[in-house]
Amino acid sequence: MPPDWTPTHSMTNEAYHLYPAVSRSALTHLLRSPKHYWEVAINPNRVPREGTPAMQFGTAVHMAILQPSLFVTEYALAPSIARTTKAGKEAWAFAAEGGKQLLTTAEWDSIKGIKASILSHPAASSSLLTAGRNECTFIAKDPATGLDLKCRPDRITDSGWVIDLKTTQDASVTEFTRSIHKFGYHIQAAFYLHTIELATGQRPLGFIFMAAEKTAPYAVHMLRLCGASIQFGTGIIQTQLARLAECIATDTWPAYEDSVVDVELPGWALK
Repeated sequence: MPPDWTPTHSMTNEAYHLYPAVSRSALTHLLRSPKHYWEVAINPNRVPREGTPAMQFGTAVHMAILQPSLFVTEYALAPSIARTTKAGKEAWAFAAEGGKQLLTTAEWDSIKGIKASILSHPAASSSLLTAGRNECTFIAKDPATGLDLKCRPDRITDSGWVIDLKTTQDASVTEFTRSIHKFGYHIQAAFYLHTIELATGQRPLGFIFMAAEKTAPYAVHMLRLCGASIQFGTGIIQTQLARLAECIATDTWPAYEDSVVDVELPGWALK
């Protein structure tokens, strides 16, 4: 019997972010401290945080590649005239009246370049053209802690590969591996695989990064995260979910240590 990756819920991206379950991004804040997790995930008076320009650009790229029909309804090319003049301000205001997000010519051209590069890359284009689902939601209960977990993979192929599109400055193995460590992408991979397995009763085959460079020549690299890194991320997830469950049970949300902590410069800085 072939695997079935039917999502557990059908919802928009906005509804997904509002759904009250533990996400990988929120769990990342817990790694800093429970207080930081509380601030972004629980505090009823929290102020919504605006995405950085890099995050906003990444969102536009994701939609252009994974939801092209939605992209044309959500984004438009901004007028080429500068907004410093009266005519420019009027042109930009008129362009924005339709409610679309405006992209500069440079941003628009970069997105076109990234999309063309992905579609001309054999492995990347194959992962998009083969049967699968984009932007689908999986929600499941973690049996060890009783916490509800959620994930929204960019794409999962019918064969069982989770594909995650990342825009990056450098998609080479050496530099992107550094990005995996710096931004906790290994934790994301393990969290998605764990949540999807709980939701469907089947373990995906693995996790592949579709790393696309943001500047010309818009080089693309398909990088599969291997076993040891997934296992390492899984260990972190298990530890943090148990920590979160305890914080919720006791309604205790500490930040950093209460006492004085001794610190030293790292070894490389003392040479």
